[in-house]
Amino acid sequence: MEIAEKRFQAVDESSSTVEIVDSLLRYASEMGASDVHIDPSEDGVEVRVRYDGTLMPVTVLPSELSSTLVGRFKALADLMAYKKDIPQEGSIHALESGLPATVRVSTYPTMFGERVALRFDTAQGRHRSLDALGLGPAVRTALTRAFDQPQGVILMCGPSGSGKTTTLYSCLQHVVNQPVMRTVFTIEDPIERRVRGATQTQINPNSGLTFARALRSMLRQDPDVILVGEIRDIDTARVVMEAGLTGHLVASTVHAGSSVQVFPRLLEMGVEPFVLTTALCGVSSQRLLRRKCTEPDCGKPHVICLRCKGQGYSGNVVVSEWLPMTAGLRDAILCHGDRQLLTEVAKAEGLVTMLDEARQMVANGITTDEEVERVLGSL
Repeated sequence: MEIAEKRFQAVDESSSTVEIVDSLLRYASEMGASDVHIDPSEDGVEVRVRYDGTLMPVTVLPSELSSTLVGRFKALADLMAYKKDIPQEGSIHALESGLPATVRVSTYPTMFGERVALRFDTAQGRHRSLDALGLGPAVRTALTRAFDQPQGVILMCGPSGSGKTTTLYSCLQHVVNQPVMRTVFTIEDPIERRVRGATQTQINPNSGLTFARALRSMLRQDPDVILVGEIRDIDTARVVMEAGLTGHLVASTVHAGSSVQVFPRLLEMGVEPFVLTTALCGVSSQRLLRRKCTEPDCGKPHVICLRCKGQGYSGNVVVSEWLPMTAGLRDAILCHGDRQLLTEVAKAEGLVTMLDEARQMVANGITTDEEVERVLGSL
């Protein structure tokens, strides 16, 4: 990271706030960072970037710059500069910034001032095909077949930055590209990427347009395929399941650690076991692992690899799993089986877990045990 720090420190102490922000945006974009964190602390404004899934320090700016830095980002993202006690979200559009990607901006109040998180959407306006995502052949085939179905619910889980949004958009593009036309709707918060051929809506809780309300109204628009950005509450969960039971194909995301954990999560929300087992087609879960750097000189003493910036990794590989709703799983869910029982049943019926796939990647020399432990832990 020494090289990257030197490049950013080209901005000297006499630089204006505008110059510092512009330099930081260019620096993060050029190095291929996915996120930038501007975090005020008692020692100054700490700047970090996320590169290939890991956070790296960049610099610490003087505390007196905190307010003006936040103000500059708010101005670029068209946020309310005078509102400092509430979180805000906006975007710096590529055409306006001159950067190759749209940058999503999020502010958050802390005890030392407002924290800013930037996310670079390098895939804005582009959708990779399912074949190009790097999914395992079994998962890719299963997702293709699931999205070709006329009805049911498809769920995806994974933390922020796991690539699940990219996968969902690729699945939607697959639907839109089919010769048999289907009406496609999305309900999102926020709308992250434009999908040609789909009608997209951003929710607005302040005006009462929640996921559940938008979905109920959308069902009167004669949709065939619906993407709901996230199932956050029982109202949304119930409408999603009902839509899947009444002739619609619905895809959404749920916060859960693995495919199996989605079932107890929805049951805890209040979804009836019979409705869940009848509506749900299957669940996909995925993570991104860093690939081992393949440069011949990488890792040698006193050599800083320019490709991986001395990290030992370059690029990402998807590790994923697909859990279909099988007869055995239905029986276990209807009998209120716990997570352990559901996992045993799923594996007995052929589930290849993310951990299994990741271990095979280690054996093939694609990634390392340390990286698998960092991302998947004891999952």
